[in-house]
Amino acid sequence: MINEPTRTREHGTQVTKPANGPERIEAIRSIVTRGQYAKVDGCMIDLFSASAIVKVFDALSETNRAKYQNMKAPIMAKVAFKLVA
Repeated sequence: MINEPTRTREHGTQVTKPANGPERIEAIRSIVTRGQYAKVDGCMIDLFSASAIVKVFDALSETNRAKYQNMKAPIMAKVAFKLVA
């Protein structure tokens, strides 16, 4: 098993195992900038979900950002879709 925090598979999928919240947000932001899905926290995150997560994150206050970025990626997506819809 490779213990690298970020690696790219042979077919181009980026896999990220963030150690903390800011790394998780950066991994999700990279999905939006690259326009390509990636695996974060063991879950595939597509461009639509990543953009919703980033949009919610940017709109939150500093105290809520700290709480939000420490959630795992699938839970961040659930919260984002509840707030955006």
